[in-house]
Amino acid sequence: MSASRITRSRILAATGAAALVIAVAATALLAASRAPADSTPSGSASTTMFTVSATGSPAVTLAPSSAAPTPTDFPFVPINMIAPPGPAVHPVQTTDRPIVIANSRPVSGQSRDWLTAKASARVALAGGKIILLDRTANPLLLPATGAALPAARTLDVSWTRWIVEPPGYGVDEKGTRYTDTSFWNMCGPGSATVASYYWQQLTGRPNVTGTAGWFLDPYAAEGVAWPSPGPIVGVSGGERIGTYWSGSDTVSGFTAHGRGFLMYMATQANPPEWKATGIAVFADADGKPVYPTWGASKEFIQTGINWEISGHNAGSWVDGWYGPVNTGDPAMARDLNVAVMLDVGRDGVPVVGAVDVSYLPNWQSGSTTPHTRHAISIVGYDNTANPPTYTYLDTCGRACNARGGNQNGQLHVIAQSAMVQAMQDGVGDGFIW
Repeated sequence: MSASRITRSRILAATGAAALVIAVAATALLAASRAPADSTPSGSASTTMFTVSATGSPAVTLAPSSAAPTPTDFPFVPINMIAPPGPAVHPVQTTDRPIVIANSRPVSGQSRDWLTAKASARVALAGGKIILLDRTANPLLLPATGAALPAARTLDVSWTRWIVEPPGYGVDEKGTRYTDTSFWNMCGPGSATVASYYWQQLTGRPNVTGTAGWFLDPYAAEGVAWPSPGPIVGVSGGERIGTYWSGSDTVSGFTAHGRGFLMYMATQANPPEWKATGIAVFADADGKPVYPTWGASKEFIQTGINWEISGHNAGSWVDGWYGPVNTGDPAMARDLNVAVMLDVGRDGVPVVGAVDVSYLPNWQSGSTTPHTRHAISIVGYDNTANPPTYTYLDTCGRACNARGGNQNGQLHVIAQSAMVQAMQDGVGDGFIW
């Protein structure tokens, strides 16, 4: 199932969860030219995981990499990461085409031990490293201080709010005129770029702010012919070279950020065993080119981010950070709230949602509000609001969604219950955290 806008028609529990979180708190004390400039050769970087005591202080002894993580001994109800994708709560008709997990982009299975530790909230970030909390540690406390997680927090969005997908036509940073309607279906790479920026700030990678180059729709890497009619892009020496993007540009009339990395993720990211490049799909299961792209599935977004934040570490990237919670989770409202509190409130990174836009405030248009697959980044929460809310970033700017509630560089606030509906109803597909 796609977590991206599939067609060009893009221009086209909270109270219960909060009560449960409060109860838990009371009981428990509560990616065509080059890869990112800081890309590390496979295997040259490593992710150190070490135990942290109940007080939050790092233990001296490193945990062996082969040690089997166990559920936390602390009274914490694990997040459901084993529920399979389920049918939509309220199915709808949509023009979106499903994305097949094809042989060209295999999704590597995450280990049971890692999923157990992740679901138990023992995988955490501290000091720029991914750590494994001791099973006696309270995961709902800040590892560095032992303080309870805040009831409300929003990450710094001064840079990320301006991560806006390139328009489907116009000029690139080199003044090259182009027409490429695939750019209106880049919310998957966009949400991955937002998430990756925070990892760069905390760990130094990937290079979201500095990636620049020429990027070409990867039909050749897909092993298919250039579509006809297809994109009109820059040409040099008789060969298509695509469009040029960097860390910041002003071609849209405002300073947009991260388009180089966004296009890298869309067209060039290449996790191990992938026979095609980019997390966006440019060919169907029959080996025919698709234009515009069908976007990126939740699974491809997860795979792409984990590969990039690992520093291209072939040994540890799969069990890196992000893992799925699917629509079949019967406790989605509680699990989403806890996941957001952990990722945003404790660890300082976003949750990425695969949603149906019909529930998002910036996509409302009365009876013409579409049911379209989409990816957004949850960067904030407020469990004290009435009703409780989430704050999210949507990289689809005015060029692809000109509805009145959508502006470039805008922060969007949504009731937590509505976000859960967006992930479970219609064409929603859960989240990764």
